[in-house]
Amino acid sequence: MRKIFSSMLIAASLIASGPASADIPPADIKLTPAQIERDVNLAIEAYERIHPGYTRYSDQDTLDAAWQSIIDEATAQNGMTKGEFYVASNRALAMIRCDHTKAELPEDMAERRKTVPVYLPAKWTLIEDRALVEFTNEDSGLQFGDEILAIDGQPIAERIEAVLPLIPYDGKTDFVRTNQAAQSFEFRGGGVDHFGEFLWTANPTADLTIKRGDAEPQMITVDRITHPEWRALGAEAATARNFKDAVTFERIGDNAAYLRVDTFVNYRQPVKPYTLYDPIFKAIKAEKRDTLILDLRNNGGGSDDASNRLIAHLISDKAPLMSDVRVKTLNIDGLRDHLWTWDSRALNPNPLGFTKNDDGTYSMRKLANDNLKALKPDKTAFKGKLIILTSSANSSASTHLMSFLKGQNQDAILIGEQTGGSAQGATAGLLFTLTLPESGIKMRIPMLQQFINVDSFEHGYGMSPDVEVNMTAADFLSGRDPAYERALVEAGQS
Repeated sequence: MRKIFSSMLIAASLIASGPASADIPPADIKLTPAQIERDVNLAIEAYERIHPGYTRYSDQDTLDAAWQSIIDEATAQNGMTKGEFYVASNRALAMIRCDHTKAELPEDMAERRKTVPVYLPAKWTLIEDRALVEFTNEDSGLQFGDEILAIDGQPIAERIEAVLPLIPYDGKTDFVRTNQAAQSFEFRGGGVDHFGEFLWTANPTADLTIKRGDAEPQMITVDRITHPEWRALGAEAATARNFKDAVTFERIGDNAAYLRVDTFVNYRQPVKPYTLYDPIFKAIKAEKRDTLILDLRNNGGGSDDASNRLIAHLISDKAPLMSDVRVKTLNIDGLRDHLWTWDSRALNPNPLGFTKNDDGTYSMRKLANDNLKALKPDKTAFKGKLIILTSSANSSASTHLMSFLKGQNQDAILIGEQTGGSAQGATAGLLFTLTLPESGIKMRIPMLQQFINVDSFEHGYGMSPDVEVNMTAADFLSGRDPAYERALVEAGQS
């Protein structure tokens, strides 16, 4: 492990961070340079020892400099607030270029979001560099389609640019960050709102400069809302957060079908995936439907069981999803007290489940990981024309599914946008949560590097569509869905 030290830390450590006043927001609690150094050095050790893709896309010197800059900043200003440290941590972690590597709010800061209004009363989306309102409440003064030009006098483009370096992405797919700048479950509302409390003054109200249709820009004052209130906006049309609510099936004409799966997340409210998929594919087979439009545009990934059961309904020959799954180390002594994961076996890996590689990493044996075992086609597996709708919101398991299916079925047609994630395989699968003892900030560390069973891939990228179709602002405002329309043409249903 590389230890990073600062010559001023010994003196700075004598500065006590006395008891916090009940009136001080948790993000404003001041940590000493020594406290920052202890948390940073623990993070360095954990990431260097555990993260299998730590230097996959970034070099060691770049990451060392990123961590050192946090300590330098804390030393120069004689300490750092928890909010400042949280922002700095996300900036450093984003340089690893792994979508599963990020910092989470400590519990006290997360709890505050439930009662303190820091969010704009709108869910907005970024299309053609325009921030367009998608959902809002009746009292906000905003309407669907309003374009937000500025927040409290600052152009929204500047706010987006400020938060992009804090948002993680896989490899070379930095274009996906704009999605999360606007809306994100991971970043509790989207980067602009989520980090806004720390980067700009978050008053109970906000002055918005908006443009409505062809009218001249105008300024309106809106009341900010809490995170639960933000989540409730457009709830009836919001993308499902759990797999049990994420599957939609429709018949198209006499011979085609449409299947939308908005997420593979199946661990918060788990269900058996076959209970959702099997009736659908039985119906498709019984009705002799020979074309399937699979809409994964809202799917950012999730659980292997939900993804793999769908794959079983879409392949003709048995094959493993992954050719290799690796870990960087089997020894996490000294870190265990600071780590949590949903599978406690990962805290004490059994060496019998691994083989050692020449580079010092360890590959999991087939018995230790179901993704290395052959997936068998279901007896109702679809064997007709497969059309998959893609978007830049795809990553992780949804990109893995597309990569594998395209490798198994070259005739499958991808329509839409270039995806995020990694067609080669992400560093994901099982995540550790590292809790930094001084700040309480939580950091995600993936344990596994996954290698999808494909012959070729574009290094650092997800999947490129066979037919590129991008949503325009005019499409959004008029309610058109050009990618779906193109899919209907391919399906012979136009």
